[in-house]
Amino acid sequence: MACSLGIVTGLQEEAALLMAGPVGGLADVRVLCHGMGPKRAGRAAQALLEAGCTALMSFGIAGGLDPALGPGALVLAERVREQDQPHHAVDAAWRARLVAVLTAAGQGAHGGCLTGSARVVMTPAAKTALGRAQEAVAVDMESDAVAIAAHGAGVPFLVVRAVSDPATAAIPKAVLGGVDREGYRRVPAVVRSLAKRPWDLPGLLRLRRDTGVALATLGRVAAATGGRFAVDQIAG
Repeated sequence: MACSLGIVTGLQEEAALLMAGPVGGLADVRVLCHGMGPKRAGRAAQALLEAGCTALMSFGIAGGLDPALGPGALVLAERVREQDQPHHAVDAAWRARLVAVLTAAGQGAHGGCLTGSARVVMTPAAKTALGRAQEAVAVDMESDAVAIAAHGAGVPFLVVRAVSDPATAAIPKAVLGGVDREGYRRVPAVVRSLAKRPWDLPGLLRLRRDTGVALATLGRVAAATGGRFAVDQIAG
């Protein structure tokens, strides 16, 4: 069966969440994770296009840049941009349809701009500065690359992200190196870092809790749309 929707994630955990839900039973929806960052996301997006996907979506967790967005806040960005690069708009009709479906299910969503970063934004000060400079509400490492691939191929593009680390929260340095090149968690590496930086433990526990809240939001979105994210009305 032809692929109507290709979904790119930066973490295998995000891809597994989708496949464990309704997406796992859909032959025309494909999920691909090549790891974190714009280069790997771009390769995943291109692979999905070559597989025949007629719409692309960036899905997963994001860092908050707007202090009003708490853990688990859903961001359906209206546009994305890499820092100091042009904006790439999402498909407005597709986004509107998804917002309507989620509103009917009782799930709110935020719009605005999502900016990209090639590295993790670690501190509240850095998040505040980035949010102001880019006029963005959230940041991730994959969406802009997926947008570029979609626009280049002339197919619809959408962003579905949930906040895992709010603008006011610092990311502990112990998590650096905690994900491998393919997007899998490296728990032993984090444990080794904690042995050297035990003061990072409270922040790490908070981050894990908030990430769980974000993943729960993403799971509800997938369930509310039957895993199709309202793509049927947009791409065929």
